[in-house]
Amino acid sequence: MKMKHVLLSGCALLAIVSQPGFAKKIEIGLAIYDLRLERWQKDRDIFVQKAESLGAKVLVQSANGSEQTQISQIENMIARGVDVLVIVPYNGQVLSNVIGEVKHEGIKVLAYDCIINNADIDYYISFDNKKVGELQAQSLVERVPEGNYFLMGGSPLDVNAKPYREGQMKVLTPLIQSGKIKVVGDQWVDGWLPENALKIMENALTANNNKIDAVVASNDSTAGGAIQALEAQGLAGKVVISGQDADLAAVKRIIAGTQTMTVYKPITQMATKAAEVAVQLGKGEQPASNAKTPNGVKDVPSWLLEPIAVDKSNIDTTVVADGFHKKSDLN
Repeated sequence: MKMKHVLLSGCALLAIVSQPGFAKKIEIGLAIYDLRLERWQKDRDIFVQKAESLGAKVLVQSANGSEQTQISQIENMIARGVDVLVIVPYNGQVLSNVIGEVKHEGIKVLAYDCIINNADIDYYISFDNKKVGELQAQSLVERVPEGNYFLMGGSPLDVNAKPYREGQMKVLTPLIQSGKIKVVGDQWVDGWLPENALKIMENALTANNNKIDAVVASNDSTAGGAIQALEAQGLAGKVVISGQDADLAAVKRIIAGTQTMTVYKPITQMATKAAEVAVQLGKGEQPASNAKTPNGVKDVPSWLLEPIAVDKSNIDTTVVADGFHKKSDLN
């Protein structure tokens, strides 16, 4: 009898696994919410390479920022009989029904990078997302301990956006309450898209007569859009701004001085671990965990990794040393 298992990932890597009664190559479906973003291209490449080295076959699909497309792709991968389905979800709040279909077929589920809420998932792999927000805010506070701060959150549909903000506010709240920091604006960026961040930052600068000292941007795409607006006003490099993901363009901006920092999440570790877990689920094994993450239905066995703050002082010892970026690409 055929048993199927699903692996969900990060804002989404979801995987489905089936184990026939005879040895065969495990087939993994990797459904990513938007391969237009550099971050997920890297996760895909690392995951596929590791999974294939373990003898698995991987089918990759991108929803290009459409939750309905992603649901259809998950259903399609189930119908195609993949053994493991790994998903990077566009909206971790709307997958409970399709996960119900998956579970009805005896498929296990693992979430990658973002938790899948209100669904009976079996495993979760990510980073400590509140810590990400703490690192972002702390880096800016160390440089600008008082002044006008603008908060630029991520996609309101991304379940990770909220813990990033919680971590940021853990650092900022005491300074806000003391009057040292004044929050002059707070906006969320649909789809994490830089063009949306650009418009938000333009409006924020106009509303505040360009008197903004710091921008707490939740990732590198939104930071990039905000920096475009700052450049147009001659403020790039004068306003401190955070980021996340250590995108190549962001690291170059840090070197140039227009972006203050980014949060590097060693995704080689995470994507490699996810591939290993997917294969373990495919074999009917129970992967080890180092945490439990509540998702509204259960405390999900999880593997959480530590994020790293990166600025101009430690680029060589972090993203370059890990091979995440080549030194020659940063010039």
